[in-house]
Amino acid sequence: MDADSPLRDSSSHMGSPETASGQPDSRHSASPEEGTGASRQGAGPRARELQGRVVAVRHYGTYTLVSVAAPQIAQRARPGQFVMVGVPGGAFPLRRPFSIHSATNSDIRLLIEPRGRGSALLAEVVVGERLDLAGPLGNGFPLTDVSTAVLVGGGIGVAPLQFVAEALRADGVPVLAALGFRDAGQARLLGALTLDDTWIATEDGSLGRHGTVVALLDAIKPPAPATLYTCGPRPMIDAVVAWAAAHRLAGFASLEAHMACGTGACQGCVVATRSGYRRVCVDGPVFAFADLVPSEARE
Repeated sequence: MDADSPLRDSSSHMGSPETASGQPDSRHSASPEEGTGASRQGAGPRARELQGRVVAVRHYGTYTLVSVAAPQIAQRARPGQFVMVGVPGGAFPLRRPFSIHSATNSDIRLLIEPRGRGSALLAEVVVGERLDLAGPLGNGFPLTDVSTAVLVGGGIGVAPLQFVAEALRADGVPVLAALGFRDAGQARLLGALTLDDTWIATEDGSLGRHGTVVALLDAIKPPAPATLYTCGPRPMIDAVVAWAAAHRLAGFASLEAHMACGTGACQGCVVATRSGYRRVCVDGPVFAFADLVPSEARE
């Protein structure tokens, strides 16, 4: 593999499930079950509060893909939306927000990175365990009038892009993915994705192209007109938005934010946009590139 050129993988699945030790991990499954859901006030008619049952767990290095039986959420979910998940054990009163990685008629899948005690506990759930859920929440990615899609993800920001790819492929839209990671260890996230045309960059050059995902876009030269869909660290998103503007391409970004409620009540996830201050949880998390204010303008 040439570290100075993009790594392209056209297989339908990149990698196999691994434990933190690098050994293959079997997939555990169970029959779906779900508690009775009720509408969540303030979250709109599509949101539900319920208990979902963990039906599968897979590990990719330090990352965990959890499948939860939650039909009332799964059947309403759209790419780009998220759920609030209660931490098992009752020690944390606030739920944690997670993008919906993908969904079937009965299950949702969540890709979890253990960043703190709460997410670390969620990454350790086992099949049969029940999780408190609220969702689907937020606004998803617009997917109409797309001729070609370019998915641009950084680190754990790849999580919502799988759902986007599945929806676009179902409509016959060509999908290209440009994904950036810190190193080959973080790139184990690729095992949780099934993308047909994927290009990879790592900051240390240990996998794919040596450099940023924006440099990767320069190497790929996506066809015009293409629509970009991105999620990742905010500096990366700002760089992707600037790159798209320079190439006269439109796109949409899913923003990360600290959230306490997920329904807009606490005002804790407000961000500046060109149309004023907006709440990421209810006005987003997806925003058009044209509406985003770059970091230097926010300071």
